[in-house]
Amino acid sequence: MLFDQVIDKRVSYRKFTDEKVSDEDVNKLLDAANKSPIANGAYDECRLTVIRDKDILSEIVSEYQNLTGKTKDPLFDTNLFILFSSKKDTNAKYEDAGCVIENICLKATEMGLGSCYIRGAINSIGKDGKYIEKLSLDEGFYPVSGVVIGHVDSEIPPRKHEIKTNFIV
Repeated sequence: MLFDQVIDKRVSYRKFTDEKVSDEDVNKLLDAANKSPIANGAYDECRLTVIRDKDILSEIVSEYQNLTGKTKDPLFDTNLFILFSSKKDTNAKYEDAGCVIENICLKATEMGLGSCYIRGAINSIGKDGKYIEKLSLDEGFYPVSGVVIGHVDSEIPPRKHEIKTNFIV
């Protein structure tokens, strides 16, 4: 698929089938993630965690629901969640996460998979989430954002978006 086609097709999916994303496909997604730019080239200050364990996914959902009082599933009943963690104390952690997750989303689109950037739920739970203990993160690292990925029944038609642009000549 050509790059412009990938960009045109890239949308957020919030409904996935039960079909598991193959290990081979996960490795392709991680390869795309590892090609992302990271502020100051500090790749050693970033971590990715691939979560397929339904118990941990359920724990994240429950913890979010208990903290916020909301009933929605912030992970959209996915069976694959890739979590970006950092030990940076600056806003660069969000910029890094955005670059990494968008690379994953673009690769997923190229592969015919759906994806959705997840930040609000992770930030709502915060650094002290109980699920974090189960992630085997190195000391000083904590979750920033993530992306749910899965197979979809049908494509969502792309939407036309436009960001108002000022030109200074």
